[in-house]
Amino acid sequence: MRKVFSANHNAGPRLCPCNSVFPRRRPTFCEERLPAFSLGDLEAYFRQGVALQYLGRHADALAAFASGLAQDPKSLQLLVGMVEAAMKSPLRGSLEPTYQQLQKMKLDKSPFVVVSVIGQELLTASHHTASVVVLEAALKIGTCSLKLRGSVFSALSSAHWSLGNTEKSIGYMQQDLEVAKTLGDQTGECRAHGNLGSAFFSKGNYREALTNHRNQLVLAMKLKDREAASMALSSLGHVYTAIGDYPNALASHKQCVLLAKQSKDQLSEARELGNMGAVYIAMGDFENAVQCHEQHLGIAKALENKREEARAYSNLGSAYHYHRNFDKAMSYHTHVLELAQELEEKSIEMRAYAGLGHAARCMQDLERAKQYHEQQLSIAEGLKDRAAEGRASSNLGIIHQMKGDYETALKLHKTHLAIAQELNDYAAQGRAYGNMGNAYNALGAFDQAVRYHRQELQISMEVNDRASQASTHGNLAVAYQALGAHDRALQHYQNHLNIARELRDVQSEARALGNLGNFHCSRGEFPQAVPYYEQYLQLSPELQDMESEGKVCHNLGYAHYCLGNYQDAVKYYEQDLALAKDLHDKLSQAKAYCNLGLAFKALGDFTKAEECQKYLLSLAQSLNNAQARFRALGNLGDIFVCKKDVAGAIQFYEQQLALAHQVKERRMEACAYAALGATYRLVQKYDKALGYHTQELEVYQELCDVSGECKAHGHLAAVYMALGKYAMAFKSYEEQLELSRRLKDPVVEAQVYGNMGITKMNVGVMEEAIGYLEQQLATLQQLSGNEAVMDRGRAYGNLGDCYEALGDFEEAIKYYDQYLSVAQSLNRLQDQEKAYRGLGNGHRAMGNLQQSLVCFEKRLVVAHELGECGGKAQAYGELGALHSQLGNYEQAISCLERQLAIARETQDRLLEGDASCGLGAVYQAMGEYETALRCHQSDLEIAEEAGSTVRQARAYGNLGLTYESLGNYERASCSKNST
Repeated sequence: MRKVFSANHNAGPRLCPCNSVFPRRRPTFCEERLPAFSLGDLEAYFRQGVALQYLGRHADALAAFASGLAQDPKSLQLLVGMVEAAMKSPLRGSLEPTYQQLQKMKLDKSPFVVVSVIGQELLTASHHTASVVVLEAALKIGTCSLKLRGSVFSALSSAHWSLGNTEKSIGYMQQDLEVAKTLGDQTGECRAHGNLGSAFFSKGNYREALTNHRNQLVLAMKLKDREAASMALSSLGHVYTAIGDYPNALASHKQCVLLAKQSKDQLSEARELGNMGAVYIAMGDFENAVQCHEQHLGIAKALENKREEARAYSNLGSAYHYHRNFDKAMSYHTHVLELAQELEEKSIEMRAYAGLGHAARCMQDLERAKQYHEQQLSIAEGLKDRAAEGRASSNLGIIHQMKGDYETALKLHKTHLAIAQELNDYAAQGRAYGNMGNAYNALGAFDQAVRYHRQELQISMEVNDRASQASTHGNLAVAYQALGAHDRALQHYQNHLNIARELRDVQSEARALGNLGNFHCSRGEFPQAVPYYEQYLQLSPELQDMESEGKVCHNLGYAHYCLGNYQDAVKYYEQDLALAKDLHDKLSQAKAYCNLGLAFKALGDFTKAEECQKYLLSLAQSLNNAQARFRALGNLGDIFVCKKDVAGAIQFYEQQLALAHQVKERRMEACAYAALGATYRLVQKYDKALGYHTQELEVYQELCDVSGECKAHGHLAAVYMALGKYAMAFKSYEEQLELSRRLKDPVVEAQVYGNMGITKMNVGVMEEAIGYLEQQLATLQQLSGNEAVMDRGRAYGNLGDCYEALGDFEEAIKYYDQYLSVAQSLNRLQDQEKAYRGLGNGHRAMGNLQQSLVCFEKRLVVAHELGECGGKAQAYGELGALHSQLGNYEQAISCLERQLAIARETQDRLLEGDASCGLGAVYQAMGEYETALRCHQSDLEIAEEAGSTVRQARAYGNLGLTYESLGNYERASCSKNST
């Protein structure tokens, strides 16, 4: 979200006074313009002037006389009339001494001199519109004196500036500068550069502002003008701050403090300390910032200057706001408000409301923030301060956007834009475009968001506002990501980070790092996400933002969880939990307990997992959060499934269902049906599983929830697959495929193609299976992220199985190789084991027994890394069989005896039978028939115990062969007959 315009009293450079005519405040009113008269109608001008004089509209009367003199400078009647009108006006007190000097110098009859002097008096009295008419009339009258023309240019630049005519003001400033250069007037040149710098700064043209203030400083130093040098340095400090060059900004303001101390100008010293504090805040140095602002406050109190005291309190409020101590920020801004009301100073009161609104917004008190910003806007309108109106409109727009009222937000941001365009404030236009982009982004109108953010970026580049460029790159990245333009999004996120680092803006750098981590996480690119989150946490001590730190710890825990790094996931979820407890944030604690429990479950620590989910359940009940209660019950059910306590799991899922009925939440109901269906499928109660999944489907259909329907069809298909009803399963997958296409969800679509391929494999239609698996691969090519890559690897593995079944072992090996490559790149050990097994079988079928041996040995190494007994036993069995085939009987016996030991250790009787069978075959090949008989007899006993006729047949067949080898043909015949 874009930041609200800072309510900092020291926010920009001051304009230098020029010939004592530059006003120090903007006018609160404008006089109406005079009607135009026909050329040469001098009598009309005279009569108009007299009439306006009698009406008491003295400024307008003087403008009428001046307009006439511009037509005929020789008209004595108009000149005398103008002088008399001036002497009868409120200007007399200040004008009379000047006019007497003109009389002594015999310049009282010079139309140019008289008109220009009266014009400058009007300007000093804040009659800006009339002063423009009079001063421009003086230029039309003309003079040979460059110096006099220069003074008029200077006065006109001031008058137009006060009227908000920035472009015209700059034009006259430039003419004033040229005159000063021509005359060799370095003082005038210094003044003109200062005014131009301030004008360009106000427009956001920082490059030109910097050039002019540097020239101002050089000239001030040549002239040894300490006051002008101080003004130039202060202005340079503001420009450097605006472009993010904080070291130079700080150096400039420090020099100002030194000059102020040398001059014993305590007021200037106080203000420059305030400016230093603002720079320290921008640099992330809170301690030094507060120290500067407290010194500023101390001097203001010593001087008994309540206006300066208000400035110091305002800056302290901004500092504590930056430090996220919003209560203290509110306290300081309240002091500003009290002082403003005591002083009856509306402009200070307006800024106090801006600061209070910003703090309330960050405290999520949007209604109070709205009230403060409405008061800010009301005062700005009362003061007729258009720039302040624009800022207040912007702040209100942000509040309405946060409240979800996007139409009102856009209307307010458009008002801000219109005011910025009216004032030719280029930088403010950029901010308005950015806020409009944010509003369109929130509305989901991402194309429009991109258009406005691109305009914002263009402006920030033109005015060389690097800080604004950084945040705009971030906003563009968000919009491009939403549009699916991931490459562009990534480039803009990276640009944001690069600029933030260049500016040494720790806050901005942290936002960029967090966004880059989130970007990669959202795409399943967890290895790329982790370093960005870790870099964010390295900055967190400087940020002092526990809430954001907690979120990043949570995201980092999630990334490690998805990578299978469950111990690291636990570490970061525990950090997230500790921060949430420090903040007394129960909702964040609940989220942390939820994910921490999932990580413990993945580690097989079901006791801690259960404990975490029970904490989640307790917090959910205290928060009266039905969604969190539902999730806790579901997670507890999943843990009991892992503990093989299916009855306990079903109880939790039934509680989920009861809660869903209680709160009348149909989607929760569907989720509970899905969990119950999956659990009953697990214990092979397929009728109940089908019943629950059918209810799940019906609920989603009633809700017109296409995504839910899609999942339910997948669940039904899984039950049909378990039942061996492949035609029904395939039909459910077809329904799921159609829905995934409607959803335009390539992730689900790819998954369904894979399942359809597996279904065809189960019915032995390998050619059709290959077609579906190839469609799965084509769909997966559209996706990025580690999971998509791993799914591609598994599709390669399934294709390898298909070609192996078809007897095309060469093609099978090619796909198993691709499967292995993917599994190794992502360090997925289970998939590596499967790939090595496929490769081993493929090479053995082709007669490449040595290559097969290498693959099976590697498979065994991976199985040991996994530490799963079943996998190790199977690997030993297959390796033993291959050694036997190669005639390596001792190695074969060693492998098969290890398989047998694992079987006995795990009390897996069927596995024990397989190992005995394998050992019998090896001893048979070695001619050790008695030992072979014992092994096959053991296999037979286990088969009879299990009631497996297939295994009994295998054992009898092997016994027959062994008896035959022993020459006991009668027993051999009996065994064969039993087979």
